[in-house]
Amino acid sequence: MKKDQKKKKKSGRSFLLVGKEAPFQYQEAFKSLRTNLKFVALDKACKKIIITSAIPGEGKSSVAINLAVSLAQAGSKVLLIDCDLRKPIIHKYMKISRTACKGITNVLSGSSMTESVVNMQSLGLHVMIADAIPPNPAELLGSARMKAVIDEMGRHYDYIIFDTPPVSVVTDAAVLSQYTDGVILVIRQNLSTFDQVALAKKNLDAVGANILGAVLNDFDAKSADKESGYYYSYNYDYSSND
Repeated sequence: MKKDQKKKKKSGRSFLLVGKEAPFQYQEAFKSLRTNLKFVALDKACKKIIITSAIPGEGKSSVAINLAVSLAQAGSKVLLIDCDLRKPIIHKYMKISRTACKGITNVLSGSSMTESVVNMQSLGLHVMIADAIPPNPAELLGSARMKAVIDEMGRHYDYIIFDTPPVSVVTDAAVLSQYTDGVILVIRQNLSTFDQVALAKKNLDAVGANILGAVLNDFDAKSADKESGYYYSYNYDYSSND
């Protein structure tokens, strides 16, 4: 496994990472999400989880990263995989060079799994980036090789978090869902419409995906009852829409 290539910066971070610098409210939101994952399916462990959204710009990648970090902080062994093979972003957030590291595309082409995993020691988790952008993302994610990769990695990790493209735009998340335990839909307040979210749910239902729930992102706590559900305030130095 490759060593941590992430360099911390005191400023200029493109998203807010769960940690000492994050506001208490922000950290507690992810702790709440982490806790609820343990109770969402009592009859079956949910360890392979897709994070997706209805449309671009809802913050799915940031939620995927922070959920992975939060799970790792609780002592779980976590692998975060960037399965957005169309517009990958995890490597940028984590400061990992796509040219220096192999990733999921190479793994699906036959490369070693362990050599394609980056050990993010500072965060306590492992990451597999999306390296080369293939011409057929959906076919790769739905392949027998992908199932074999997930099955093998599932024997070594407590949780595998998959960041995927928006489900109302392309079929990647829906196709991948057949090999995972559940899907979390990220919805940014005042961005996606009811019809767009409904279409996302319809697309997931059509393939029998297990929808674990939704995360309401960029929620204005002043405009609604805080007890109504999860809420994340990304108004603290948050500039990315991925």
